[in-house]
Amino acid sequence: MTGTLLLLRFALRRDRVKSAVWVVAIATLVAVSAGSVIDLYRTDESRLAYAALVDGNAALIVQSGPGYGLDDPSVGAILMNELSIWTIIGVSIMSIFAVTRHTRAEEESERADLVRSLPLGRQAPAAAAFAAALVADIAVAAAVVAVLLAAGLDVMGSLAFGACLVGAGATFAAVASVMAHVTTTSRSVNGSSLAVLAAAFIVRAIGDVAGDTWLSALSWVSPIGAAQAIRAFADERWWTLSIPLASSSALLGASALLTTRRDIGRGLLGERPGRAEAAPQLDSPLALALRLQRPMIAGWSVGAAVLGLFYGIVADQIEQMLIDSPEIADFLAQAGGASIVDAYLATATLMLGLLTAAFVTAAMLRLHGEERAGRVDPILAAPVTRRTWALSHLRTAAAGAAVVSTSAGAATGLGASLALSEPERLSQSIPAALSLTPAAAVIGAIAFLLATALPRWALASWAAVAVAVVVGLLGDLLDLPSAVRALSPYHHLAAMPAEPFAVLPALVCLAVSVALVALGLARLDRRDLSRST
Repeated sequence: MTGTLLLLRFALRRDRVKSAVWVVAIATLVAVSAGSVIDLYRTDESRLAYAALVDGNAALIVQSGPGYGLDDPSVGAILMNELSIWTIIGVSIMSIFAVTRHTRAEEESERADLVRSLPLGRQAPAAAAFAAALVADIAVAAAVVAVLLAAGLDVMGSLAFGACLVGAGATFAAVASVMAHVTTTSRSVNGSSLAVLAAAFIVRAIGDVAGDTWLSALSWVSPIGAAQAIRAFADERWWTLSIPLASSSALLGASALLTTRRDIGRGLLGERPGRAEAAPQLDSPLALALRLQRPMIAGWSVGAAVLGLFYGIVADQIEQMLIDSPEIADFLAQAGGASIVDAYLATATLMLGLLTAAFVTAAMLRLHGEERAGRVDPILAAPVTRRTWALSHLRTAAAGAAVVSTSAGAATGLGASLALSEPERLSQSIPAALSLTPAAAVIGAIAFLLATALPRWALASWAAVAVAVVVGLLGDLLDLPSAVRALSPYHHLAAMPAEPFAVLPALVCLAVSVALVALGLARLDRRDLSRST
């Protein structure tokens, strides 16, 4: 363990911006949600109506949890039912990325070799990475507790929620620590750890929906279910914190053991030797870009489809869900007089469209990642121009966006068709999802411009996604001025199926995207590659 504190200080310094962004984002989400819930459920009647709606509703239980405390609902219990599972997932993802960044990514870039030339213990890098993730978890928990207390919620319930976030984050940080020994690349570590997180969500959902049957025990097996079991704002059970403590300790012990069983830079699951020559289907930059991004396209498509299916399934209950809302008149007015179901599906489609924008941004940043890792040099050594290489990733991202949008729209339409017994919903949802791709194209073009022209600022591409999310989902709640709303390309597109498709805004978005791409290509021709300026 020699040198652990030194590496921890180094990791915290490197993560100071990333961690601050995570803390602010999650705390803002909690603050906005708390304010909304407090405004909507001020009376006993509204809280009882919410509890009656959730009781026995399998679709809502899958998305939210078992509904602890809703037998005698309080504002805090409703907030936890609406928010806790997604906050837990956000903290878990943050922890996974932090551990991967300071373990496998360091070995992959060979910076770990330089660090390990110093007098460091073999366990120090993994221990420092876990500790850095834990510090970030504690910072998020402290910010969340402060927000809840400022909203006037109970002290013990707020502390319990903060504690469960730390426990869940520590568990998945330990999962990533183990996966960093098993797999050989940072992408595979993140992918396998996120797969564990997805499995935890599914296992928890099965256990919560099972009710009083023996399958309900699955909720305790899932780290997500175990975190929710602390029952924040619902007669807290502090002893449940022993579950993440025990699981993370066991995983860290396994990680420490695996550290002594493998070579640095290698994984327990060795890479398969590649072919001596590329397969015929990999004989072009476009084919290579598609091969590199194929797992990401598949993962985002499956995630969007699952989320879209959930949105579609609850479409038949949306009228009851909104009937007691004081904002129902405004909601219908924004939908242009459309039905409640159409307005709801338009909002669901917007949320899935924002997911597509996040995918496009991640796909475009692959350009920056390939250049930073030096893998673009062998490609350009062949008869391949810079523009051909860059456009290959652009075309792959565009095709992937179409796949993700189609998957999301089809799943939403399928769920709505089954729930409403209206088969035509499927044919409406797919065009509605695809109608938002011009907005995703603008955000992807911003990421392309930064990755090709200003690679030092490539990660700032996520700011465009953040603006679109805030404007699209929180614009009315925050009462944002029209000038701010206009910054989001989604604000200018029609909200199908509540509104008819508008051609002109979509063409303008596409024109802006083409202009941004042209600027990026022009700059790419004039700068040195593998330089951050």
